[in-house]
Amino acid sequence: MPPDANPAWNEVFFFPLRLPPICDEIQLAILSGSKVLGTASLHLSQISSAGAELEEGTPGFLPCFGPSFLPFYGPRTDPARTPSTVSGCRGGEGGAPISGGHPVTFPSHPPFILQDAEVAYRGRVLLELSTHMGTPDGRQQDAIAPEDITRVQCHLPRRRFGLCGVFYSATMVPAGPELLRFELSLGNYGDTGDVTCKPTASLTPYACPLFDGNRYHYLPWYGDKPVAAVTSSWEDASHRWDALNLLRAMCWRLVSTHG
Repeated sequence: MPPDANPAWNEVFFFPLRLPPICDEIQLAILSGSKVLGTASLHLSQISSAGAELEEGTPGFLPCFGPSFLPFYGPRTDPARTPSTVSGCRGGEGGAPISGGHPVTFPSHPPFILQDAEVAYRGRVLLELSTHMGTPDGRQQDAIAPEDITRVQCHLPRRRFGLCGVFYSATMVPAGPELLRFELSLGNYGDTGDVTCKPTASLTPYACPLFDGNRYHYLPWYGDKPVAAVTSSWEDASHRWDALNLLRAMCWRLVSTHG
């Protein structure tokens, strides 16, 4: 990995794949020397389909993905960060182009997770995966054509987004004298351990857990609900969101009306 927060490799890797595959995952890792910075996984069952066995069934398709962005998560690098901060983060929708990686044992995470302080969003990768039938020609690595890079980059205009979170209650929290607070982050925006983004009001005030009189503990927010806000900049994919929201609304109405 180059010593840059936004590296661009613009490379393509070739590897053989037997269908149907024995394993379901393609594991990717961002490496700095021999150190694993972050990992992600693509599940073949989610990006391919064998199709129906009947003659008039639904046809299948070979594994394909993107060009789209894939979030990577890995161990947190800031040792000064206190373990009493609970992070809620969502993987970003963009990043530096990369194809390929190495299998590792560190697990990947879904786009939205509540995670402990030892795991953090480490970056996002612009990735395309395509499958071609035939005998491999022996190539293992090649450069992406400049016209293909231009074709993708013209569809990546950025715009600013705002995320606001209101914390109404926190129950069943760990017991003990340690003060607790919550962090709201979107990718690396709002992450207090990331120095590549401007500081934002992404943290709730510290609070001491109180015993609820039964068996659990809670944070005494009462009438003063903490608010966290994060401003970020991402690629504008509203044309996809609008179509997806329309389809989901139609499905919900059909289920609620005829279900």
